[in-house]
Amino acid sequence: MSFVHALKWSFLAELASKAITPIVFIVLARLLTPEDFGVMSAALMVIAFSQIFWEAGMGKALIQRQTDVEDAANIAFWVNSGLGILIAGLIFWGATPIALTFFQDDRVTAVLQVMTLQVLLGALSSVQTALLQKQMGFKKLFWVRLMTVALPSFASIPLAWYGMGYWALVGGTLTGQAFQVFLLWRVSSWRPALRFPFVIAKQMVQFGSWVGAYGILGWFYLWADSLVVGKYLGIHDLGLYRNGNQFAIFIFGVFFSPVLPVLYSHLSRIKEEPGRLIDNFLKVSKVTTLLSVSTAIVIYSFSKQIGLALFGQQWEGIGFVIGVLALSHGFSWVAGLNGEIYRAMGKPSYETIVSGSTLLIYLAVYIYAIQISFEVFVWARFGLAIFALILHLYLLDWILNIRVTLLLAYSLKIAVVALCIVTSINLIVTDSLENAWSILIIGVLGSMFCLGGALYIIERNGVVRGLLEMARNSRD
Repeated sequence: MSFVHALKWSFLAELASKAITPIVFIVLARLLTPEDFGVMSAALMVIAFSQIFWEAGMGKALIQRQTDVEDAANIAFWVNSGLGILIAGLIFWGATPIALTFFQDDRVTAVLQVMTLQVLLGALSSVQTALLQKQMGFKKLFWVRLMTVALPSFASIPLAWYGMGYWALVGGTLTGQAFQVFLLWRVSSWRPALRFPFVIAKQMVQFGSWVGAYGILGWFYLWADSLVVGKYLGIHDLGLYRNGNQFAIFIFGVFFSPVLPVLYSHLSRIKEEPGRLIDNFLKVSKVTTLLSVSTAIVIYSFSKQIGLALFGQQWEGIGFVIGVLALSHGFSWVAGLNGEIYRAMGKPSYETIVSGSTLLIYLAVYIYAIQISFEVFVWARFGLAIFALILHLYLLDWILNIRVTLLLAYSLKIAVVALCIVTSINLIVTDSLENAWSILIIGVLGSMFCLGGALYIIERNGVVRGLLEMARNSRD
């Protein structure tokens, strides 16, 4: 399967997921409170952290490996299953001290104990997912995602309607995960065997250890801000902050999540052709930058209306969170693909080292900012995203000799064009209309139309042409 063909199916899978998930998310936000989402976020935070250890980087190691794939798959399965059982047991018995120490809320205990089922379910299907990605089987993954994406809503929305609170979120999550495991085993022909070659296992563990180390850093950058909010401000503000952040992640996930597994698989295949490797990476990175920065500007400009129209009065303050964190995610995606090229080259340690070097800086800024105010904390999160972007671009320059100024200047150009156009439309629309829904719909559609036209004119001989050339070459 070609890169473009695989990308199409990966994109459709994410689109199916992200088109339905935000709708369910908004409906549940209307039925539930920030505290309900805060309790669930606390549990998910711990479950996400545990995944780093039971997965142990085996999925990435399996995708990257080009020889002894069958043995490697068996090793990954038994490692994931064994660690999954061990870690699920540790979380179950340690749920109470975790809940009281980090969140000061005993409601998290029971939810965390039930959510250990997600650890076991995830361990049972991780190898099937990795093999389908390795084989560029994104069409099969599309159908799995399509068939499972709506299922959690059939469980969570009725439960929320009947007043089950955060248990509605738990029920929906586990229902969807269980059905996904069932479908992955149906569409994948691979089955585990009782083989565990230790020589291959050692090689995979060495590769996976760096991936796992970066996974810890990835968890920190994804969840540490929420952990600080939950510990210092409580479950209510955790729900407000996490849902605002999640909304921004949903939007950017539609465009960019499909790119990561396909790009990694594609780059892994051409890793012996350095010129082509760098050229393809740069073309995809520029498209990502164009879309991410312009999308961030649009969301920030209409964030107040997004909060009022979609979430309602009980979620007061979420518009501010959505706007600023959209900027954070948008600019972060300028360097968001860097890790895929490092791992494709068999050098997962590069991104781990540079990310790890800033960990203490992030933590210090989080703790300092949260003690001033919630608003200062959110803006500090954006400042740290810009700081990290510059560091990652310097790493790219050092390793692949891609000039830092190349992507920075391109990002700045897109940001200035988007800011001028979207700000003008925002002023016109807000001055003419009063209803939040009207401002949001007309403003966003007008911004997309005008901004899309302007960027196409500016980039028709640049990014657009480069992407078309890449598409043609991938078919050859």
